[in-house]
Amino acid sequence: MERLERLFGDIRFWIAITFVHRLASIMQPPLEVAHNWRQTTVTMVARNFLEIDPNIFYPRVDMAGDLWGITGMEFPLLNYLIYLVSLIFGYEHWYGRLINLIISSTGIWCFYDVIKHYFNKKVAFASAMVLLFSLFYYYSRKVMPDTFSVSLIFAGIWVWKDFVLTSKFWKYLLGSLLIALGVLSKLPSVMILAFLWPLILEANWTKRLLMSSAIGMAGVAAALWYFYWVPYLEIEFGFEHFFMGKTMAWTFHFLLSNWQETLHMFYVKALGYSGFVAAFVGLFFLIRSTLNTKLVVGFSFLLFAVLMLKSGDKFTGHEYYIISFIPVMALLAGFSLSALKPKLLLIALLIISVEGVARKWEDQFVKSGKQLAHIDEMLDPYMTSSDLIVINSEKFPTPIYFAHRKGWIRPNQSLLKPQEVEELQSKGCKFIVILKKRFGSDIELPYSLLLENDLLKLYQL
Repeated sequence: MERLERLFGDIRFWIAITFVHRLASIMQPPLEVAHNWRQTTVTMVARNFLEIDPNIFYPRVDMAGDLWGITGMEFPLLNYLIYLVSLIFGYEHWYGRLINLIISSTGIWCFYDVIKHYFNKKVAFASAMVLLFSLFYYYSRKVMPDTFSVSLIFAGIWVWKDFVLTSKFWKYLLGSLLIALGVLSKLPSVMILAFLWPLILEANWTKRLLMSSAIGMAGVAAALWYFYWVPYLEIEFGFEHFFMGKTMAWTFHFLLSNWQETLHMFYVKALGYSGFVAAFVGLFFLIRSTLNTKLVVGFSFLLFAVLMLKSGDKFTGHEYYIISFIPVMALLAGFSLSALKPKLLLIALLIISVEGVARKWEDQFVKSGKQLAHIDEMLDPYMTSSDLIVINSEKFPTPIYFAHRKGWIRPNQSLLKPQEVEELQSKGCKFIVILKKRFGSDIELPYSLLLENDLLKLYQL
């Protein structure tokens, strides 16, 4: 019984078990309901690195029509790792899932060990369990950079912890690299740097200077990428893809007007009801905590408030916007849960874990629309891979990614207007793909019909 209790109290056991669970259907294409469009923009960039140009500074998307396709976006590290794996094994849709799952699972361990260093094993275990079964759980197997970037930063902090303890310079360099890459991969993850505060104070003045310098250089690199290079790419190559936020005043009014949806991000999306209750109770434990802990939480709250007020209406519609804030919520939950007796703690964590797995169970499997993953095979007999197409998927790039072609995405209303179709044709568009159901709806067009099946119609201009 004692050995069993030790096993259940070991975060490595839960990381391993949940890793294996999330391997189920890992090879499915990114077609699950939640944010498939965001995943396919990652995968199409990776595929374009492989098929067109591997220059990491010039990421390309598929829906820029007759333009180069080069556009501004997050630093495409995850995309590039997919490309590197593809060089060895050939391209597959799902590589990004596995890469993200490996890095994110490692990030949970690093988070646990850092929190254990700051506080104690009980707080660390409870906090890591809450983080593991939060929104992290399923987003860590999506082809998206959010949990990936947070995990890279925690890995960097974990390495720096050993640097402070051992003075090994290579650990300083490795930690600096991981932190810089994490911040570059997803800018909102910069708030995770708040967790560095106690470690920096623990170090001597030489190490403080070194770590502060590295943080400063990471900040400069991120600023150059997001505020110089991204706008430059959009202006130079004529295609805007990356969202840089809205005015804080507008967003404040929007979030206040939609306060229910805003709150849902915290107690429904981020941690679920049980995890949120634990985090809320943790605020009272925070009052009695050290100044360093209060500064970590307070600085995180401040940075997250800025993120919220720059996100606009996308905050309530894009649940992954809250991922970078979940670690501090998990820490708060860890404070309150660690105060429970062992049996009550186990019950509480069991409730949190079951709710976490069940809350977004549909994200584990693609239950419908699998035909879309083979749309390229349907189109191949009628056109070359270089032919430009337009698909009636409105703002969703998912279908054009699976079509494995370049072109445009438009709503039905546009394709029903002859002048707009003529304009596309003048830019080189040769075919129109009408999706009948998912991502589109059936319409009749006065052009040559080459193919019709349950999924689509193909017209030639």
